[in-house]
Amino acid sequence: MYRLSEEETLIQKTVRDFATRELGPLVAEAECSGRFPREQILPRMASLGLLSICVPPELGGVGGSTLMLCIVAEEVARMSGGFAIGAMASVVAPSALVKLSGGKVAAPVLDSLVQGMVMPAMAFTEPGAGSDLMAIRTKVTKTDRGLVLDGSKAFISNGPTADVYLVAAVRAEVIDAPREERTKGLGVYVVPRGLDGFTIGKPLHKLGMRSSETGELHFDSVVLPAGPSLGSTRSDGDKKSGMRAMMDLLDYNRLYIAALSIGIAQAAFEASLEYVKQRRAFDKPIGHHQATGFKVARMAVKLDAARALVQRGCELYDAGVRCAREVAEAKLYATEAAVEITGEAVQIHGAYGYSQEFPVERYFRDAKVGTIWEGTSEIQQQIICRELGLYD
Repeated sequence: MYRLSEEETLIQKTVRDFATRELGPLVAEAECSGRFPREQILPRMASLGLLSICVPPELGGVGGSTLMLCIVAEEVARMSGGFAIGAMASVVAPSALVKLSGGKVAAPVLDSLVQGMVMPAMAFTEPGAGSDLMAIRTKVTKTDRGLVLDGSKAFISNGPTADVYLVAAVRAEVIDAPREERTKGLGVYVVPRGLDGFTIGKPLHKLGMRSSETGELHFDSVVLPAGPSLGSTRSDGDKKSGMRAMMDLLDYNRLYIAALSIGIAQAAFEASLEYVKQRRAFDKPIGHHQATGFKVARMAVKLDAARALVQRGCELYDAGVRCAREVAEAKLYATEAAVEITGEAVQIHGAYGYSQEFPVERYFRDAKVGTIWEGTSEIQQQIICRELGLYD
């Protein structure tokens, strides 16, 4: 279990009540339509202060810890993984913009995000650059017209419907430079929907997370609005390379994904625990049979271990301590545990688990993508190996 402060405990209760009362009735229709019901979700989350966590009070936020963001992720995902992903950019982007801009993000942009008036998307992944950020080919060129963006992004959550996009790109003058030099040219650019040359692909059909829309973005000589790029400085004034700023943001996102995966796994655990108490075989509840009961016991252990890893990662991140290994461990363990737990939940429910009569089949489908996005499980293991000194 998390060791929660009084404020964090209040956030947990607030989000759980909100998810049960207001999100639960929306899940079935959203899964069938493949549409994230932003109108019913984002303004309400904004009214509860959930979109301004980790934004300083002097900038109109509620402050708080990274663990609070993870609590939001877990409690929303416990009801719907798709909703947690649909809301992810809205929850993370305001505080991420503050971090990337050194606290100098434009007030109108920040206000519209924390009030749930616009929906953002974070566009990093490309057809040829998924987990490898240094392989990004989307470029920004300085011209007489201003900064011009060219390239494509793939598998972008909220891509088909977002109002504003945080797009990772490389400065054109270093696009073909060696990898080490290219990292200094990485940045994040705010791109509003509707600019000339900016086209959006159709929503993708996916195995899971069906209530979150995903798509491709294409930029053909898109002239960006005037304003500085993000990710070059911190509020403490220390210069950072674009790559370092991007990795900081990825750590932030990975903790959210780890917590989201815990939420899906928690829902599968709760469904299984209830089922093994009620379903009888050979004259007793199936939970009394060790073959089944031990499955549930291991679910509980994995959930507790995953939460402990996430909390450690959050505490180190907020302390400003280098925590690439701890974040990678949390993301790796939590996402893979979620796949295992939801798979066991389907097995415990038998034929019912394979049907849509019970939600465990949805949990199973939704959990898998956690091991893929924001850096695959293989990438997390590479990070851990590097931090252990196994690579030169």
